Amino acid sequence: MKKYLPQKNLYSNKSKSNYYIQNKVREKFDDLEKSKKFLIKKINFKKNKILDAGCASGGMYSALCEKFGTVNYTGIDLDDRCIKNAKKRFLKAKFHKMNIFDKKLKKNSFDTVMMWNWSYMYSDWKKLFSQAIKLSKKFVMFDNRLRLNGPTVTDIDLSYQYYHKSNKRNFYIIHNLYELLSFFQIGELNIKTINIYGYPLPGKTSARLPIPVSEILIGGILLEKYSENVKINRHGVTPQSTKQNWTKFNIKVPGYKK
Repeated sequence: MKKYLPQKNLYSNKSKSNYYIQNKVREKFDDLEKSKKFLIKKINFKKNKILDAGCASGGMYSALCEKFGTVNYTGIDLDDRCIKNAKKRFLKAKFHKMNIFDKKLKKNSFDTVMMWNWSYMYSDWKKLFSQAIKLSKKFVMFDNRLRLNGPTVTDIDLSYQYYHKSNKRNFYIIHNLYELLSFFQIGELNIKTINIYGYPLPGKTSARLPIPVSEILIGGILLEKYSENVKINRHGVTPQSTKQNWTKFNIKVPGYKK
C-alpha cells in the first residue's frame, strides 16, 4: 500500500485549534500528566530561557508561571489561530508562527527546549531530536510512546491516529526504549544525562496499534547536555573501553533492564 503522508497544514486543522483554545489545555500545573510534572520539577525555570516547540495555544506558559513565577518563554506553533489566541492571553510571553526547523532559531539559543504531545507523530525522529538538542544549551524535554521489546514502529499504515476531526491519519510512533538510549549516546549529540520516567498507557487510546496497548508506555524524557567547553573522548574496541560511560542513565520505567 502506498504510504499516506499527512498534509503540511494538518497541525493547523480547525478542530485541533478549537480543542486547545476552548479546553485551555496544559494551563494548570496540577492538571499536567505525571510524566510532565516529574520532569519539570527537576529544573529551575526561574533562570531559564525556554522554547516550547508545538506550544498550541500556549497553555504550558501558564502552568510554568503558576509553578515558578514569571518565566522567559517563547512558544512556536504552525497553528495561526492558536498563536493569535496565545498572544492575546499571555502578554509577557513571546509567540511565533513557525516550526522547530525555522532558520531564525539559532544554535544554543535556549536553555531548555520542550516538545509536548507531538514528537511521537514526527516520522523523522532522529532529525527532530537532533534539532531540539542543537537549539538548547542545557536541557531538552518531551513525552513519547515507548516499548521494551520489538523495533521502533514508524509505519503509518500500521501505527496511526486520526488527527482530531481532520479525517486524516497521522503517525503514532512507538519507540523502542533501548534504540532511543543508544541514539542519545552518540558523540554528535553531546548528552550528559538521560532521565526517563515511564508508566503504562492509562485507559483507552484512539490510536490504531500493531501491538497490545498493555505493551505501550508513556515516557517523559529529559536530556541534559554537556557544556560546550567540555570535550569527551569516546573510545571503543579495547577491553579498557568497556568501562567507559560518558552518559549517565536515570531510568524509571517498569520492566527496564540495564
